[in-house]
Amino acid sequence: MKKTALALFAIALVAGCSNKEQLGLKDALVAKFKDDQDLKDYKLDPGKVADCVVEEITGTLPGFPGDPRRERYFEAYARFVAVKTPGEAEQAIRDYAQLFGSAKEARAAATSITDHVMTCMGKAIEEAGGTPREP
Repeated sequence: MKKTALALFAIALVAGCSNKEQLGLKDALVAKFKDDQDLKDYKLDPGKVADCVVEEITGTLPGFPGDPRRERYFEAYARFVAVKTPGEAEQAIRDYAQLFGSAKEARAAATSITDHVMTCMGKAIEEAGGTPREP
């Protein structure tokens, strides 16, 4: 009985850590999506699209939920999403080059966000019926 309770507690703890790790990334994505014209045209929920993108990115990360390294990855992706200028983008890539293994890999991670966004928007548009909705 104690082993089962301990296992359930560990699972809940890992799930809680995972959600906390992802929160900064989701917040950055929602902020970016609030003014996205496609989301407005299709009346898509920025939070749902952001959840999908976070899930897509999570699937590409090394380790397991609750792994201490993952928090840094989510931090890096949140920073990549929040950049506003090419200079900020290059600085973010330099700052996280070691985490990803090289500047080239950090740049690939940053640009992969666009692929994840497109995938998730496509899914959300399909779920919404595939055509823009009238205001």
